[in-house]
Amino acid sequence: MDYDRLKAEATARRAGQEPVCGARGAVVDVGAFERRVALRNLGRVDPGSIEDYIVTCDGYSGLHRALSIGREGVIAELEKAGLRGRGGAGYLTALKWRTCREAEADEKFVVCDAIDAHPWTRTAQTLLGGDPHSVLEGLLIGAYAVGAAQCFLCVNADYREQIALLRDALDRMRDCGLLGHGILSSEFSCDVEVCATAGSLVAGEETALIRILEGKQALPYLRFEYPAVQGLHEKPTLVNNLETLAVVSALLQGRAGAPMAGDTKIVTICGDVEREMTVEVPLGMSIGALLEAAEGASLGELGVKAVQFGGPTGAFFAAGSPASGGVGGSLDTPITFEHIEAAGSVMGSATLRVVGGGPDGVCAVQMARDAMAYLQEQSCGKCTSCREGTLQLVDMLDDILDSRATAEDLELMLELCEAMRTGSICGLGKNAGAPLLSALTLFGDDFDAHLHDGHCPAKE
Repeated sequence: MDYDRLKAEATARRAGQEPVCGARGAVVDVGAFERRVALRNLGRVDPGSIEDYIVTCDGYSGLHRALSIGREGVIAELEKAGLRGRGGAGYLTALKWRTCREAEADEKFVVCDAIDAHPWTRTAQTLLGGDPHSVLEGLLIGAYAVGAAQCFLCVNADYREQIALLRDALDRMRDCGLLGHGILSSEFSCDVEVCATAGSLVAGEETALIRILEGKQALPYLRFEYPAVQGLHEKPTLVNNLETLAVVSALLQGRAGAPMAGDTKIVTICGDVEREMTVEVPLGMSIGALLEAAEGASLGELGVKAVQFGGPTGAFFAAGSPASGGVGGSLDTPITFEHIEAAGSVMGSATLRVVGGGPDGVCAVQMARDAMAYLQEQSCGKCTSCREGTLQLVDMLDDILDSRATAEDLELMLELCEAMRTGSICGLGKNAGAPLLSALTLFGDDFDAHLHDGHCPAKE
């Protein structure tokens, strides 16, 4: 079946359909500060209707185009767009795809990481619940480009509504000739399996995710080859975040100009805010400007103490300029991979968690202690430096809060952070020190009050 026939048949079926889920317009209105690429179809397409996706959004025209321009043509499109992975590390998508494509093997796999790895982020929940086909189309484009015949889409096990939508979508895709043998009358054959996975910080790490698919414990492992060369079952495996794949389908559909397709990021705003929301914004917008635009108030009116950006291992950002060379940054920091990294943080899940109460409203020691306690809870325990380091840092921060610590303890804390950075396998351990180090950089006075004056500035 060619694409024109697919669309004609979808149009005919859609004419007699009621909206399957009635989900049109069920998302927050698009803010003037947003520029949607991955989230382009939310509110304008019924997530439970493949016909709606095909007719309203030219769905699967990107896959049709991919089959027309060939595998190398697809990778060239990503290269021209300069698309970077949206999973947090920002690795060049074209380079990863070409590496997997050129790897020699009798079998290859593609894995979509659609796991919201911690309670703050809503990217997978929002995207899969509002437009699952944009992700599935990008997944098939990736499989075609690297020469894989089997895909796995890993999603939080407690996202029951999204899992039901995905499985129904796969059934409808098979009915339409978009899965299985000879997709769109081509030589490309592929299938997709939905894998319900326990959400955790470690499960979001690609080597741990591969272990889960192999039926093993969710532990990261040292890799001598990238998964694109040696991954699932020792075969070349392309691992991409679902946001990346949604952008890929937009790019191949021609809905986003090549230079702009990778210039946005989905951000979940949470914490001490009027309302939590998941938005897609242009890269380069500052953290503070985004918060003000989303909340409709100035930072002063919002009473922000700090913002933790990038997830639980992200650094804190605050008003004013941080000390030179320290971890952490100003709220004027642009949301780009380069600027966030320069502040000693990570893009990660791109969550923007607000800690309120104004400059004196929350004790930075308590803020750092809460962040470290969560990381200690999430540590898989494989790496001694991470397992013991997070535990000891929580204990030491408790000592500071109780005014039992000394200045020498701060030096030991810095040594522990460095030991975790150099001695851990995955990003959780490597970046676990960022919340503490940035709190020290930005709010040293709060630590000094406990260490030297024996009191908590937040309780004055």
